[in-house]
Amino acid sequence: MAYPPGFVDEVRRSVDPLQIIGEVVEIKRRGSRWVGLCPFHNEKTPSFTVNEEGLWHCFGCTSGGDIFQFVMDQEGLEFPEAVCSLAERGGVPVPSEVGRSRQAGQSVVDKNRVITVLVAADEFYRDQLHGAEGARALEFLAKRGIEESVVLHFGLGFAPDEWEALQQHLVAAGFNEDELEAAGLVKRRETGKGTYDRLRDRIVFPIRDPRGRPVAFSGRSIGEGEPKYLNSPETITFTKSQTLYGLFEARESIISKGFVLLVEGNFDLIACAQYGLPNAVAPLGTAFTEDHARKLARFARKAVVEFDGDQAGQAAAERTVGILLGKGFQVNVVRLSPEHDPDSFLRAEGTEGFHAALSQSATGLDFMIQRAGERADLDTPRGKAEALSSLLEFVVPISNRVERAEWITRLAERLQVEPRLVEGAAADVQAKGRIRKNRVRPTAESSENQRSPASWKVELEKVTLAERELLRAVLEHPEWRGQLEEICPLDTIRDARVRALLEAAATCDADGVPVDTGNLLARVAQKGASALMSLVRLEEKGPLDWDSARNCALGIYDDSLRRRLREVSKDIQEALKVGDHELFGQLNKEKLTLAQRIDSSLL
Repeated sequence: MAYPPGFVDEVRRSVDPLQIIGEVVEIKRRGSRWVGLCPFHNEKTPSFTVNEEGLWHCFGCTSGGDIFQFVMDQEGLEFPEAVCSLAERGGVPVPSEVGRSRQAGQSVVDKNRVITVLVAADEFYRDQLHGAEGARALEFLAKRGIEESVVLHFGLGFAPDEWEALQQHLVAAGFNEDELEAAGLVKRRETGKGTYDRLRDRIVFPIRDPRGRPVAFSGRSIGEGEPKYLNSPETITFTKSQTLYGLFEARESIISKGFVLLVEGNFDLIACAQYGLPNAVAPLGTAFTEDHARKLARFARKAVVEFDGDQAGQAAAERTVGILLGKGFQVNVVRLSPEHDPDSFLRAEGTEGFHAALSQSATGLDFMIQRAGERADLDTPRGKAEALSSLLEFVVPISNRVERAEWITRLAERLQVEPRLVEGAAADVQAKGRIRKNRVRPTAESSENQRSPASWKVELEKVTLAERELLRAVLEHPEWRGQLEEICPLDTIRDARVRALLEAAATCDADGVPVDTGNLLARVAQKGASALMSLVRLEEKGPLDWDSARNCALGIYDDSLRRRLREVSKDIQEALKVGDHELFGQLNKEKLTLAQRIDSSLL
């Protein structure tokens, strides 16, 4: 969304980044900086560094950025969500068009008020579970082998078998019906006036946001009520396609273990936690989505999918694996027998049984091949063709040539066809553009917020040392910017992030504002800019003198000339092939000019 001018920078100034980061990382002062153990990967020696501006960088996994990026990575938020979260903490009023909800016939309800009523409802449900009304629910949980410690860890509650128990409690506490309805806690009666409790006679699972606050509830019937599971409707605090049950509780385990375990249901997840698998999450009554994958990618790039063993569960697993592969995840699939779901499997086989099944699990693509073989007869040419056609959707978008070639080889082996035939079919699919959009892998510059922090390392290493030093020179010596740009125009900068930051520095000069971190990042929309900024600002290097900065600029300019010279030389050969003498003359003239400029730059 578009915020009013200056709003993001106002939010940045309103919070103490050291305090916010210090709530997550135990940081200790070391000179002008603070250091601690990185929260985004396992390490024993501190490599996580923060400065007074709130720029942070881990020299182990190479994640980094400003305070917004930290909140995004730590809490699994998108940028607008991180801004609103920090605005709340800093006491900055959020623009009226953001953070408010209006349903038909309702007054506008503030998001903070909705959160407050949800917290009160959460307390009510938990109290009910351990009161007289909750005896049946506790008995139900005990029969399923759910331990009290797990009940408390996930904050399970109980909704009494009454039409207005929650409503009456919350109204007595000072809330009104509009607020209860905006929170998804009550429904309006179809006949007559008033509302009634949405959840009744159900075990209640609170669904939490990245800060641990309840944003919705999932209710499991313990009687004859249908449906078996009933979730809160979508509200200002809750979007099903973007929310995973248990992610708040599991995120640290996901990071430490290096993978996420995906299961289908609430009790599946609860069972996983009880049997020593705390890195499990589950979608909430909806199919797994690309938004879910993007959330998970902040914490890990490996996933194990363990869905119900019946046909419906395996079909859901297939859709989920397809999305995960399309988003660049390394995927394994634990296939259960038709009579089992993860909950019943763990109760029958225990943790050892899970690890045994995991050791024999199929890769994501192998699972997709298995599923294709279940729909088509792979012993027949038609069956092989059908399977290959469906599987190439996942293989063709792979950008890494080595990885793609390996998958093509494996497909050929599994389907028992010649590799050249698979390669030809892949080329046909690519040429005809028959690749679904959601299979396209994210590019380096468009997907920073879809990757785990550790994966930034490769992208940051692509920034040449000269360009990083040029950026450092402008950050440390803003007065040099104009002279350096004369030597090295911005269009010669290869890395989009460096170019965007230098362009922002120029606009700061033009507007008469300081060239500092806050002003630069407030003007840069380029993905990855904050991570690059943190690397450049926090690298421990000696002072940068003018001669060194000038040499960096000259080197970048010379490199741009040589790259263009190579391009022109290729174009000249093509012009000769097609007999375009006019174009040949133009290109040859440009080649001579480039050669002269290169010679001059060496003087």
